[in-house]
Amino acid sequence: MQKELAEKLKKIPSLNKGPSSSSVVTTGTVQRPVSTVPTSVATGPSSSSVPPASAAVASVKPPTTGMPAVPGLASIPNLEAVKRAQELAAKMGFRQDPQFAPLINLFPGQVQVDVPVPQKPTKAPVLRVDALGREIDEHGNIINVTKPSNLSTLKVNINKQKKDAFQILKPELEVDPESNPHFDTRMGIDKNKLLRPKRMTFQFVEEGKWSKDAEVIKLKSQFGEAKAKELKAKQAQLAKAKADINPNLIEVSERIITKEKPKDPIPEIEWWDLPILVSGSYDDIPDGVLCEDKLKKEKITIYVEHPRPIEPPAEPAPPPPQPLKLTKKEQKKLRTQRRLAREKDKQEMIRQGLIEPPKPKVKLSNLMKVLGSEATQDPTKLEMEIRSAAAEREQAHVDRNIARKLTPAERREKKERKLFDDPNMVETIVSVYRINDLSDPKTRFKVDVNAQENRLTGCAVISEGITVVVVEGGSKSIKRYGKLMLRRINWAEAVKDDKDGDEDEDEEKPPNKCVLVWQGSVAKSSFNRFSVHECITEAAAKKVFADARVAHYWDLAVNFSENDF
Repeated sequence: MQKELAEKLKKIPSLNKGPSSSSVVTTGTVQRPVSTVPTSVATGPSSSSVPPASAAVASVKPPTTGMPAVPGLASIPNLEAVKRAQELAAKMGFRQDPQFAPLINLFPGQVQVDVPVPQKPTKAPVLRVDALGREIDEHGNIINVTKPSNLSTLKVNINKQKKDAFQILKPELEVDPESNPHFDTRMGIDKNKLLRPKRMTFQFVEEGKWSKDAEVIKLKSQFGEAKAKELKAKQAQLAKAKADINPNLIEVSERIITKEKPKDPIPEIEWWDLPILVSGSYDDIPDGVLCEDKLKKEKITIYVEHPRPIEPPAEPAPPPPQPLKLTKKEQKKLRTQRRLAREKDKQEMIRQGLIEPPKPKVKLSNLMKVLGSEATQDPTKLEMEIRSAAAEREQAHVDRNIARKLTPAERREKKERKLFDDPNMVETIVSVYRINDLSDPKTRFKVDVNAQENRLTGCAVISEGITVVVVEGGSKSIKRYGKLMLRRINWAEAVKDDKDGDEDEDEEKPPNKCVLVWQGSVAKSSFNRFSVHECITEAAAKKVFADARVAHYWDLAVNFSENDF
């Protein structure tokens, strides 16, 4: 069918042969002039002689009534066949061929559709801005551009925008509205909703709150609701008796005195005597002597009633056990027991298959015992494997030692921790020494440098006939410095030789020695570092201590005598 239709469409131009080479077709339904399209189709040698300029193009006004007459249309034979071909082509989806528009597309009852003519692209818009950054046109006028509003397409946001747009603002009341004389109750304002809530304050969680809640849940899962409540009440009662007063729970305002629960009145007869006495009262026992005829002997049995014990509410908890001070031998014994228990747990896990068993430790000495017949198959290869495994074990041992070895900083910190006390210690120990003569430069150097190396603060004041040394620091440093001053230095020989002096004056001088005048602890140190001062007069020497607010150290050293000990 497609082939037949294509052949019929090819024959249509030959049927439209006539004297005129172009025709203008207009329909009565179009109200504007239609531009004619030249359709000079020449077939054969006769059409080539006609020049293209001779094609006449005319516009015909549409008639007022009736269908227009199409030139050459009446002379077409088989007009009905052409119409059927056109309808069939439209049903089969063929596009209209513009070459055959005058004949196929312009049958009576159809309207020619104007073909859109492509327009030339317009120039790109130019953005013009004035000095203030506002957009202007080519004449300098300001262009008002509306800002795009945020349009949300989500239904939730659209509903929220609508709700915000139509929200009714109600007044916020600071105080009770009923106390206001201008408040009208007929307005339908709920005062409870409009009153401002109290400002939120810090709600501190008490220590142990979450652990108590976890314990309550655990008790509920183990013993049930009723038993858990009972245990919780007991624990709360014990904790209330044990715990100290929490300062956060003390009320700042006036306290309300709570009345104690009144005690039960003393009954006329106790409940344990009621089922035994015949009369049910103590009137039958006036003098405290009870006769057998006044007792219900059938109520007395061999069974003893034990009342349920009640834990005392104020009984303090037992103190925790104090750690024992173990000897070296006991510490070694405990270490061995811990290692054996750890090895036993490891063997149990290997037996259960939880961890991999270690490889057999094969050495050249136990080669035949471990491997047996396998050792004789390739002894050279086996020996190499054993030696490499031994070297690997040795290297692993060395690596473990290196990993456990302290870094230089850690080693220095450990040494400082061993030599000196904790710097955060509150207690500071002070020692005051008195020396008769400190003129020897070697001895003076030892006194100064040892104080600095032991991180001690203080001063050494050298005056005529007396020297006072004050040091402050930790207990270990003070102990080492005391050994230097009282044991290591030979003060009798530590005297500067003066050859020019008279020998008589040397004989009159007392022997040089160092004594500890006073040692005790103070709240804080009075000196920032250790320094040596040489003073000519005693007043200048005392001023050194007075500047540090410890002038009494000088008085102690000057007034000291060995007979006081």
